[in-house]
Amino acid sequence: MRVKLLAKSDKKPLDLASHAARVCYTLNQELIEKPIDVKARLFDSGHHTTLQHTNFTFYIQDVPVTTILFGLHLTSPYYNSDQRSGRFSKMYEEPDFDMIRKMLTEHYTAEDVEKVMPWIETGFVIYKDWLPKVLPFAVQAIKEERPFANEKYIEINAPKLAQEQMRMFISQVVPTALDTTLNLSAITALWRSAWTPEMRALTDAMKDAVVAEYPELEGFFNPAARRDTDWYLPLQEGTAILADKPDLYLVHADLYEGVYTNAGKDSVDTLYFTPEALENDVHYVHTKVQVSCATYGQDQRHRSVRHSTPRLTTSFYLPPLLKQAGMTPVALKFMQEWLDLKDKVPAGLMQAITPYGAMVSYDKLADLNALIHEQGKRTCWCAQEEIYHLSVALREVLAEMPEAKNLVSVLAPPCFICGKCQEGARYCGRDIKGTPKDHYFPKRKV
Repeated sequence: MRVKLLAKSDKKPLDLASHAARVCYTLNQELIEKPIDVKARLFDSGHHTTLQHTNFTFYIQDVPVTTILFGLHLTSPYYNSDQRSGRFSKMYEEPDFDMIRKMLTEHYTAEDVEKVMPWIETGFVIYKDWLPKVLPFAVQAIKEERPFANEKYIEINAPKLAQEQMRMFISQVVPTALDTTLNLSAITALWRSAWTPEMRALTDAMKDAVVAEYPELEGFFNPAARRDTDWYLPLQEGTAILADKPDLYLVHADLYEGVYTNAGKDSVDTLYFTPEALENDVHYVHTKVQVSCATYGQDQRHRSVRHSTPRLTTSFYLPPLLKQAGMTPVALKFMQEWLDLKDKVPAGLMQAITPYGAMVSYDKLADLNALIHEQGKRTCWCAQEEIYHLSVALREVLAEMPEAKNLVSVLAPPCFICGKCQEGARYCGRDIKGTPKDHYFPKRKV
């Protein structure tokens, strides 16, 4: 794992914090180069908003997907990240097993790592052997579902869509890369809270990069205040089962009829910046969901939607193309072999190697502004089919509630609302104008 400090605010963190404090408490706001004792007067006393004027952008390479999914992105909403897409990446085609082994042995014994390596390698073998068999089903599905997709679109996207579904057999220990930006307050809190060996290593590297640039911040990272216990996702008991769709249960919907929306105007979502939309903030929809880890990673991107603690289940998500290709027994056996490792290796190692297809269950709580934004993105056909089906399932449940009529009309992609695709060259090829509104959200295979 490599962490590089890519960018930072152009003023020293203590100078900015000091100036912010002076704005609040004094008339002398010009002395930015003569800071007060920020650690003693602001940091130690808990006035941390003053630290949030300084941002750091990190470029992180060769970090396991699970360290992000169950670590960096699991809890705090106070970050911005852009991660290398696993959907269309080449990381699965030439896996470096020596690198994977090395990453794991940094935190677990060589003996335990060797217990899991055969299962990890099996997933890649399944991926390689079955991808050519699944590809024709992807081609046929595109032709059936997307009549305006030309041959070039099919040639480019059919392999990507087949790969997207076949990645369910890949362990998320595979390395990825991302840019992530946090403010100084968030970095110190994340470093203190690190709850796995992988998270401690990652946040140490981030802290070291910051302190190398600003040695005066060393005292902000107090080892005595750091968490010293591990925490891992609960893993449900039982044998492997397969699921061919995500699960959704509506717990409660607190709605009102006059929902404000700016949907369809352009690609800029201004709801959280519009006074008329303030009422949306205090009405919400509460659901319980079960999705694959692949979709959970996408769901984490909507940081204005609150999530409960996720629980790893014994379910494995089998996407439509894989089911059509006859992979049911392969998937069931693969998932059971992962579950059988539970009593043989530490919980942290089980979590570190979780397959993309393993399903997690959790609660979601979305205010209406967050919900409108999320649904606008995830009911689009450029979204992966599982998260599309999750979003459509919620839309269908809400459509049965008379008070949700106005809301449901905007839980849709821009093409539904204004008749025009905003994706440009990424237009999915579906029949936008010829599809009746009451048939606009069908089941998809790709």
